[in-house]
Amino acid sequence: MTSSRLLSIVIPVYNEQDGLPLLYERLDRVLRGLTGWETEIIFIDDGSRDGSFAALRVLHEADPRVKIVKLSRNFGSWHAVIAGVRAAAGDAVMWLSSDLQDPPELIPRMAQRWEEGAQVVWAVRTERQDPWPRRISALLFYRLLRRIAIPDYPPLGMDICLMDRRVAELFGRLREHSRFTQGLIMSLGFKQVTVSYTREQRRTGRSAWGRLPRLLKMGIDMIVSFSYSPIRLMLYAGLLTAVVSAVFGIVLLVERFHFGAAIEGWRVLTWVVLILGALNLTMLGILGEYVWRVLEQVRERPLYVMEETVGFGPEHVPTNDAPRVLQG
Repeated sequence: MTSSRLLSIVIPVYNEQDGLPLLYERLDRVLRGLTGWETEIIFIDDGSRDGSFAALRVLHEADPRVKIVKLSRNFGSWHAVIAGVRAAAGDAVMWLSSDLQDPPELIPRMAQRWEEGAQVVWAVRTERQDPWPRRISALLFYRLLRRIAIPDYPPLGMDICLMDRRVAELFGRLREHSRFTQGLIMSLGFKQVTVSYTREQRRTGRSAWGRLPRLLKMGIDMIVSFSYSPIRLMLYAGLLTAVVSAVFGIVLLVERFHFGAAIEGWRVLTWVVLILGALNLTMLGILGEYVWRVLEQVRERPLYVMEETVGFGPEHVPTNDAPRVLQG
């Protein structure tokens, strides 16, 4: 192993002013013990509204390894990750969460697996120190994801990844807006391995992923991006409804013509309208999720916009995301 190898660590930041000193302290301690590597730490300020950017500047002034990309607004953590990956110059590139739930102490183990020949190294959770409602909901969701979309996905999920330079460049070219980053990288192939860890409790602040609407959007993105099962489920629901309606119609005819029973038409009509209306709305909603993602993609709006960069030399200047130019 030669010292010329560079490890780039990408860390999205959103309103993490209070936690940045502790994050840097632990990260610096780990990197000082990482032999055979040069390192750069790329913080992506994802439109923070507190003093995160000022705190990052202080870290940069004290440590030239620290580089900063400030985005013009909050684009979301996964778009911030791709901005950081594109800005990275390392032979290996990894991202790390800023809330210390995914510990920096994983870095040496993941770097070692890369040295052994792995091209993608995942940090896979074996335990979560989250509140029990969050643990149960995560367990059920990942079980559903494994069943209908990605059978090999870890039962308790994964967030941290270390990629070889070649994989990082391929990942940087992907332009999905409603992205499931883990699934995208898994779909690229190459030699992918895992290391296990226990997800820690958040030390400071409040996670932006704790809000239910954001969790629901992430869950829908994960399933819709890699599974046609919802559309197939719509077909099955339609066929089942047709069979139930036919059976129900036969029962009504038998009651009327064989037993001479009177049929209250308004009750039947109400039941049929409610069932078909609910099915139609459900199917339209599922189709709408797919159509909306197609619309987002064809608009070709930028995944992120950089407002300012700090610490990058002229040999590797980060650039804004731009739409593809179609060749006629």
